[in-house]
Amino acid sequence: MKWLSNRYAYPLVIFVIVVSVALQLAWLSQLFKAQRVQIKRDLEQVVVNAAKMNTYISAKPGKGSNENFKQFFLSSEWLQFSQAYHSMRFHQVGSRFSFNIVGDSTIFDISLRFVNGKPNYKRHRRTMRFDDGDTQEHERTLDTADLKRMDSLVQQQLKHEGISVTANHAVYNYDSDSLASGLSKEQIRQAAFSSQQYAYNLTFFHTYQLVVPSINWAVFYRMRYYLFSSCFMLILTGAVFFFILRLMYNQRVYAQARLSFTSNMTHELKTPVATVAIALESIMEYNLESDPQTLRNYLEISRSELKRLNLMIEKVLNLEQLDSGQTHLRKELFDIQQGLQQVITSMRLQIENAGAELTWQPLDKPCFVTGDPVHLTNVFYNLIENALKYGGKGVKLNVSCAVNAREVIISFKDNGPGIAGIYHDRIFERFFRVPAGTTDVHNVKGTGLGLNYVQQMVEKHGGHIKLISEPGKGSNFIIHLPLASS
Repeated sequence: MKWLSNRYAYPLVIFVIVVSVALQLAWLSQLFKAQRVQIKRDLEQVVVNAAKMNTYISAKPGKGSNENFKQFFLSSEWLQFSQAYHSMRFHQVGSRFSFNIVGDSTIFDISLRFVNGKPNYKRHRRTMRFDDGDTQEHERTLDTADLKRMDSLVQQQLKHEGISVTANHAVYNYDSDSLASGLSKEQIRQAAFSSQQYAYNLTFFHTYQLVVPSINWAVFYRMRYYLFSSCFMLILTGAVFFFILRLMYNQRVYAQARLSFTSNMTHELKTPVATVAIALESIMEYNLESDPQTLRNYLEISRSELKRLNLMIEKVLNLEQLDSGQTHLRKELFDIQQGLQQVITSMRLQIENAGAELTWQPLDKPCFVTGDPVHLTNVFYNLIENALKYGGKGVKLNVSCAVNAREVIISFKDNGPGIAGIYHDRIFERFFRVPAGTTDVHNVKGTGLGLNYVQQMVEKHGGHIKLISEPGKGSNFIIHLPLASS
């Protein structure tokens, strides 16, 4: 499984993402085509509905208002009849059309005339008869008003259907089928949609055609939920793969860190054990019982090394307890300065052996916090020990304490080599150690656990820790802890 995760994981993820994107694009392309066809059908139906309604409204005043009249002109049968009558212009068929009101009935009279022999278009043109008293000029005025109402009804229907497009129209002469007004033939030909021609009143002076230059945005708008869901699925898929890869990477880094920790910890544990073993062998080999001073020195060395061994073991155990949630802080009123003084005193010999110089500047008044003395003391010990280990021979360490209205601020500032900014966010990660130079090699043995423990303990006490450091300018670890409430 290792060969799969390390060698083929990234190409496999990229392949899956590319295939997912390709499938989504193919699906959206087919959906776009289907929605485009549906939009055209809906636009055609918009014109049909507007034409039927406009014809009914134009015929209603003075000609009929009963329910049968309304149902007839709003029916699909009337539309078919009207379109058939309209199509007869192209088959050399003349026609006569009239309407009148007789008693309680409205009469529409349509007669057809077929030409015998060679047609004479001048003699056999469509003739029209209007209601008594109506003139052709009056009917043309009404036709203009009907055309405006047709446009208004089309816009209403578009809004009702939720179709947002730039809609134009073309008007044709009924007799000659030539353009009377509106767009040019070239504009109509290049339009994304142009409807059939529909008569919009009973005078049949003109026919109406809806022309839409572009319908792409209307299609995209109808597809908006599909587009959003598709993009969301792609983003979600990419995010899942990203987190999986990141998890795999972190696990690999964590595994390498654990191996490095095991190696470093082995050396760290072997050093005090070897030192104590050599001291005990020297005592036995050279019969140092007769030399109490030398014996005392060897025993002191052994005790110091055993103490260091115990601290390393406690460090590991403390972190295990933190992970398992078994760490219970025994909080009490604790003077920070007193705890610092105890740590500095106990580490005096270690400081001298490192050739370091520690400056401690206590305040005149105590700095009380509510905390666990054992864990806070371990925090101070870890930070001073790190400064001695990584600061180099003759490092100068300045420990200070300050108090404001809400918190105690403890500073551990050294003049060591410093830490590059790219490592500031990772310095408190478990097992992480700043590499020496450009390679992941550590000149100083360590476990990579100390600063992680420090951060967790400080946060468990309601505080926080930050690092201020630049390469060549030393490091300054600053702890903020809330003051004990009075």
